[in-house]
Amino acid sequence: MKLCRYIVALSLVIILLAPGSVLAARARKSPPSPVTHGDVYQNKPIAPGGTVWYCVSSRSDILCLLGDRGDQEVRPRQAVDARLPTLVDSILNSPEELAGSRIRIPLHSEPFDFQLVGQLAEAVMCGSNKRCGVIFAETLPELRALVRSFEILRQASWPVPPADNIALAGGAGQ
Repeated sequence: MKLCRYIVALSLVIILLAPGSVLAARARKSPPSPVTHGDVYQNKPIAPGGTVWYCVSSRSDILCLLGDRGDQEVRPRQAVDARLPTLVDSILNSPEELAGSRIRIPLHSEPFDFQLVGQLAEAVMCGSNKRCGVIFAETLPELRALVRSFEILRQASWPVPPADNIALAGGAGQ
């Protein structure tokens, strides 16, 4: 009985790997795909008067700092589930309370697709608020450069925070 099973299994392997089989031909034609990193997050334009968060990725989390609290008059109040920590309500509805505080979004694995990591930062920090934006970068030097360019272009008449003073996590991502 065991010998019969062995012969059947061996026959199937020979048939599948035979030079003329369809599976063998398909395997020979397609080279192994290289492991690549995901796309880079594309920062979006931020509405004038909108809340702005500066976020950078590290190996184990995303660190965010309030860049501009935005106009309270135009910020829609977002409903927050009472089961969530009060920090969530502060992030979405009262970001001015968090000025100078680092917000940490934990990651459960080392990031490789930074487009998704940036989307996560945007979802956590802005929720459904269309007048909120995240300036996200993979490293702190990239974030400094982005903050300079985005903030200057966004509103030339607004005071631009000095990008050199952005210290999210003692050189996170460097």
